[in-house]
Amino acid sequence: MSTPIDMRGKRKALVDAFDNLELSPMSASIPSSSPRKRAMMVQGLRSTISKAWPPQSSQNMEQMSMTIRADDVYRQYARDQDPTKLFEKATNWINAIQTTPTDENQQEVVANEIQETMVRAIFGSNMIERAGLGWDITVQLCKRIFAGEDVGPISERDVSYQHALLDLHRQQPGLRNMPAQYVLRGRNEIVQHAKAFQYLVHAFVVGKQDLTEDLIKTTHKILTKGVPIVEPGMPDVPPEKYGGVYRTVVVGAGTTNFTVPSFVPAKMKEMCDNITKDLANAEKQNVIDPFSIASKYSLEFVSIHPFQDGNGRLCRMILNAILCRYAGVIIPIGEQGEERVEYMNIKKRASQDMEGHGEYATFVLQRAVTRLREMKKKLAGKGGKVKTGMKTDN
Repeated sequence: MSTPIDMRGKRKALVDAFDNLELSPMSASIPSSSPRKRAMMVQGLRSTISKAWPPQSSQNMEQMSMTIRADDVYRQYARDQDPTKLFEKATNWINAIQTTPTDENQQEVVANEIQETMVRAIFGSNMIERAGLGWDITVQLCKRIFAGEDVGPISERDVSYQHALLDLHRQQPGLRNMPAQYVLRGRNEIVQHAKAFQYLVHAFVVGKQDLTEDLIKTTHKILTKGVPIVEPGMPDVPPEKYGGVYRTVVVGAGTTNFTVPSFVPAKMKEMCDNITKDLANAEKQNVIDPFSIASKYSLEFVSIHPFQDGNGRLCRMILNAILCRYAGVIIPIGEQGEERVEYMNIKKRASQDMEGHGEYATFVLQRAVTRLREMKKKLAGKGGKVKTGMKTDN
């Protein structure tokens, strides 16, 4: 959602799709994304769920669950909010989930809930950025990827191009009047978003890796594969030039300018060092506020805006990776227009007023309570089909 001062960084909706990329030696190469690898990621998540949920600690899987304790950062920004009561509800639901005896069927319920909310999070995040395509196509592509199917980016040079385009038109008839480049880009944005999100969850939640610069860069490189930055009349910026590479151009959003390019590497190192230290201390003390710490660092990441594009989507992946590991939940943001406005206003106030992440933490907490309640209902056999409130694609 940023607008670079340098016009080459400006993101447009109608663009060509790139393929057959040569990776830049300036950043980490993209890890294998074979169907077998992704199927192993799914199995890894199920194995983690079978041991403990939320997984939390990276040190000792046999230790008692961490205590969830509220920070003093929460700020009420709407009349119907009470952060204290919301936090109490969240901890009650987490405790209920942790103490519910689980068999294979219930482990499958948790795994399905996580994957369903990942799909919704991808859709909402794309809607915030005016990326991707409609709900039905998003669901279909994400489910195929999470099931380990061989789904990759497509360009007009591919043999399967026409078949893929016709299939997308069938699923979302309104796309028939759109340029092929727009449709293909939207598809590629969904595919790569799903792969990037799955990779980050596998590394940070299942593999218990630290949230390092390398992990963030690799996730960003996956996110942007096949998705160039294009501005009419300006040179294209292919994915290998900006994917996983810290930006060298000044970017801003409205009246907000983000971190000066020359300071980005130092700021990112500082952020990653701090989050690693904070999470290690929390695990050592066995006490954490996952909603506050996830809000804090996802907000800090987007205020740095380290990459030329894709920062918004990646900041919400970081938010959800932390929530998934320490609260056992993923929250979709941006599915509805009203929620998108609320979210962007909170981010805007945090940037302009410099008052920290208190409002954002309350926003995240409120949505986490809903998802935790739904997970507990499903574990008790009371959950129905997910109601997204979204219309069928046009």
